[in-house]
Amino acid sequence: MTELVKSSGGFRQSTIEKRILALENEGTTRWIHLGLGFGIVSVCVALMVVLAPFSPVADIVEKVSDCSENPSLFSSDQELSVLNESGIRDGDCLHDLEIASWNVKRFGPSGAEDEARVAEMAGKISNYDIVAVQEIKDIQQTAPYILQDGIDEISEFGMVLSNRTGAFCENKSSSQISEQYAFYYDVKTIRSLDSGNHYPNNDCEYTREPFAARFVSVEFNHTFVLITLHIDPDDVLNETEALVNVFEWAKFQYPGEDDFILLGDLNADCSYARSSELDELAIRNGDYQWIIPDGTNTNTAESSSCAYDRMIIGDGGSDEYLGSFSTDCELEASDHCIISARFSAHESSAVSN
Repeated sequence: MTELVKSSGGFRQSTIEKRILALENEGTTRWIHLGLGFGIVSVCVALMVVLAPFSPVADIVEKVSDCSENPSLFSSDQELSVLNESGIRDGDCLHDLEIASWNVKRFGPSGAEDEARVAEMAGKISNYDIVAVQEIKDIQQTAPYILQDGIDEISEFGMVLSNRTGAFCENKSSSQISEQYAFYYDVKTIRSLDSGNHYPNNDCEYTREPFAARFVSVEFNHTFVLITLHIDPDDVLNETEALVNVFEWAKFQYPGEDDFILLGDLNADCSYARSSELDELAIRNGDYQWIIPDGTNTNTAESSSCAYDRMIIGDGGSDEYLGSFSTDCELEASDHCIISARFSAHESSAVSN
């Protein structure tokens, strides 16, 4: 028998009826809450659609920097137009990479223990996107890592390190001429694509065989190969003439690549090699582009006007080269200046002419 209770309205109501009414009231409340929830979500979605064009994340690619940071590259009204698939919007400025080379003057164990010297070298190298370094002389091979640690205290840099060169040809090898090369690169702007390759030097063309590695711009996928070496001052003309073979080897080693830049201490000037002698070589003719002109001072001696350190673009040129070079001779860590040139961070195929 159903229990009867007295409601506040004075009429009797069963417990079952009361429970049914409670459930109905609860269901109504839930539908009200759900309705309000859907309404709020709808409003939020509508606002997101309306405001999306004004949001800083609406663009697929965010501008890395303002063109005013590179005032030397473009006039104020000059804009870059690029293909859609490159991921760069019309109006973006052309971001550049500064590629450098530096002979660090017999940098070995004693130099690595000199904190002031390491600090100066680290500070200088950190100013560039990538630096090819010659004349690392440490049998234990710890000096290049100590230098990298010093650079990392300023900014994170990667390193591609060669084996010790100068031991391949018996008639030219000695402990005095052996050295390592290194590429130090800013990981924010450049990524290494391999661990490097040594020129085979089968015919003993070089006292210290050249070293090559491939890199890519982090921002816009411009790939390029750097080749560095330190030419023997006693055999400058022969080793310089053989650079044509080095470029051909590099093309074979990196098929599909079209940007080859050779940079280092070539000793290619003054008493080691006169301009008239260099002009007779194949590497000085044809399509090879010597970025550092003869007579440019790349030695810290104030009386010097010798372009010992050079940068050469392989035959076919480089559409990414921006046409300017620099030297930094305000340093104490070496008797060589730092040479550098600017290249576009964009692959030329992504830039419309």
